[in-house]
Amino acid sequence: MSQSNPDEFVALYTRFERKLYRYVASLLAHPQEAEDVLQETARVLWQKFDQYRRGEPFLTWACGIARYEVLNHCRRERTRRKYFRPAIIEMLADTRRDNDQLLDAQSRWLKECVEKLAAGDRALIERRYADGQSLADLAAEVGRTPNATYKSMQRIRRTLLHCVDDGLKTEGWK
Repeated sequence: MSQSNPDEFVALYTRFERKLYRYVASLLAHPQEAEDVLQETARVLWQKFDQYRRGEPFLTWACGIARYEVLNHCRRERTRRKYFRPAIIEMLADTRRDNDQLLDAQSRWLKECVEKLAAGDRALIERRYADGQSLADLAAEVGRTPNATYKSMQRIRRTLLHCVDDGLKTEGWK
């Protein structure tokens, strides 16, 4: 058993459990199998938690271990069910990891780009998306027509899209 801090492990695991489950489920066909593999992955993560390097992304480390648990599960169950070949599971896992990294980068850049907006534009975006205010209510609140407000939102979204794309390009994303 690991000599690591159980509270630290539980905090990290519970924070990322849903994302880890989605990762495992994306590699297996049946939800119950994904649950079983997730339980086994949690056990292995705890056993190896003293090998986890603090400061590195926990989810990346956990997904690496989960990948091997999926492969082990498929090897054990091969006679009962049909599974993807290990090379295909590896390809799916790589694609999923890349997609998760891209989503994280997009989210990070979106937050940064929203901060760069003029105060009035940022307020419109926050009221529309964070507060869930309807376009008509937002237009009435700012004293503009819905059409003018729509055009402003369209311009702001386009600005954000270009800002996020430019930011991603600086990191090597296409």
